[in-house]
Amino acid sequence: MNFWDFFKRNKKSEGVIVKTKKPSREQLLFSDTVLELVGSAIEVYGFSLRKVVVETYITSIVYRKDKRYIKVNSTTYPRDYPYCYNIVLGEGDSENFIESDWNSIALWALAKTMDTGANISSYNFPYEDKVSSSIKKASGDLLKYGESFLAGDLTAFYEVRKTINQQREPYKIHLPDKNGNYKTIDDPMSVKQKRKYS
Repeated sequence: MNFWDFFKRNKKSEGVIVKTKKPSREQLLFSDTVLELVGSAIEVYGFSLRKVVVETYITSIVYRKDKRYIKVNSTTYPRDYPYCYNIVLGEGDSENFIESDWNSIALWALAKTMDTGANISSYNFPYEDKVSSSIKKASGDLLKYGESFLAGDLTAFYEVRKTINQQREPYKIHLPDKNGNYKTIDDPMSVKQKRKYS
């Protein structure tokens, strides 16, 4: 089933935000496979598709259940080499960058706290015949390491989020003073988010 057929035939796709902008063949294949494999793996937990963005170099697919969300992001943008994709677990507003950046974690970060020997990180972006096997592995990792999050137990999610945010620096703003000398200050919004989620 291709990308457009999914939305034409799937009654569950009503109310889903779909945005495309010159989607590349590889991002379309990637998004089709995520919709099929990840979607079916997490729908049993009550997550439903909310947003799909497919462009030339990126894909972003969001599934939600109440305040929780799962976001699958990929990039093949030339400056983002090596090309990869991630599964992100979050709570709250998935559309507000500052909120989602501080109130979410990558699946691999959760996995490494559960199994220090886990061989998991960002996934290499797959091409052609490797797409299905890569997404199957990522879906399996999501079910294995994200099971508590999927089931509604956010204890491990909160612990990992806190640890990560305690180690992060707030965003920096570089601006001139009245004499034209530049100084660097912490961005007040990210300071607030760091306090809230650390």
